[in-house]
Amino acid sequence: MSEDPETAQARMFLTELEYHAERLIRRRSQWQDDKPNQAVEAELAQVNQQIRNLRQRFPGLRQISR
Repeated sequence: MSEDPETAQARMFLTELEYHAERLIRRRSQWQDDKPNQAVEAELAQVNQQIRNLRQRFPGLRQISR
């Protein structure tokens, strides 16, 4: 059975958001002075909120994504 186009698009977007979040986390872990960059922290918070929103709107994505 084929999934509907909206769910397929959400799955692709979720994958991209998770990749972006991982890059931000990696960037944050590379800070030498342990001082958080507020812009990176704010962006990471927004990305995590978008991930939560997608998973809430498309519950089936929870099983497929990590």
